[in-house]
Amino acid sequence: MTDENLYAIAFTMLPGFNDIQRKSIFEFYGSGIAIYNERQKQKNAFVEVNFVQKNSLLSTWPLQEAAAEVNFISKHGIKCISVMDANYPNRLKHCIDAPTLLFVKGSDQFNLPYLLSVVGTRQHTIQVGKIIQELMEGLTHLNIGIISGMALGVDGIAHQKALENKIPTWGVLAHGLDQIYPNEHRKLAIDIMNNGGLITESRKGSSPLPYCFPKRNRIVAGICDATLVVETDVKGGSMITANIAFDYNREVFAVPGKIHDPKSKGCLALIKRDKAHIYHDVTSLLENMQWPIKELTTPQIQLDFLVLTESERVLQHIAIHGPVHMEVIANQLKINSSLLSNLLLGLEIKGQIQLLAGNLYSKR
Repeated sequence: MTDENLYAIAFTMLPGFNDIQRKSIFEFYGSGIAIYNERQKQKNAFVEVNFVQKNSLLSTWPLQEAAAEVNFISKHGIKCISVMDANYPNRLKHCIDAPTLLFVKGSDQFNLPYLLSVVGTRQHTIQVGKIIQELMEGLTHLNIGIISGMALGVDGIAHQKALENKIPTWGVLAHGLDQIYPNEHRKLAIDIMNNGGLITESRKGSSPLPYCFPKRNRIVAGICDATLVVETDVKGGSMITANIAFDYNREVFAVPGKIHDPKSKGCLALIKRDKAHIYHDVTSLLENMQWPIKELTTPQIQLDFLVLTESERVLQHIAIHGPVHMEVIANQLKINSSLLSNLLLGLEIKGQIQLLAGNLYSKR
């Protein structure tokens, strides 16, 4: 830990600033220490800020409280990253109301070539797991990270499916890193820290109060290239995230659903208002984002083989290898004798094959 962390954290504790103003002042001076040292000019200090903000900056800074926070993050291996640091999320940095400081537990290597946030309702339908699994399978060829909000439902599934497919994922929290909310996601949080990490702008002791979640959602929206909304009603955190992402000029995708299903009404509203692309499948997302599409490596002959019926497989084998004995067909095609007998009889009745002496079959 450095003195900069102490003064930067103390600066964020000062009252009288919104996120836009705080970020602007921090970027103007370049560091917490520089802001603190500006105070020495007294009346000539902070000429670019209003009266209320100047008084706040010239007041006694809460250095003792900031020191307690520094001790906490040092003890628990938490990184404190300012908007001026090279490892600050590069997409988020350009958002006008981005947090001045972020606290990260786990990896801070989140400036990957591709980043996607996946959000949705807590009360989802059964299809969500399949949608997200197919999404993750279609992204494994990219150097990509998945971002979500650690909530129950779609968020948790997105994190879990990313981990199962060995894709790093980061959970953005609406509270300090001295707790995990919801409690059901404690194990998930540990797993995420082993392949990704947890991100928050909140200090220890900060509770997940209602107003904290929209602030959390702006990080989820701003840190990524695009946001995918899987299921949501017309109101809720997912819609807030989607609208913020749209305002940040990020791409938004929404999974369409049944028109009378409340869990799809939010997605349909985003599509209707031209705020979101229709999400058909992972290929449609990749094409819209102009991200590389995974190349098929399965030989065409195998693809053709997969669509053949059992009867067609037998007929094809006889046409290529006949005259051929029934036992050879069974061994080569891994078909049990009882089923094979029925298939051969059917082909024989249709006049497509003929039985020769020695129980050999050939194509007519």
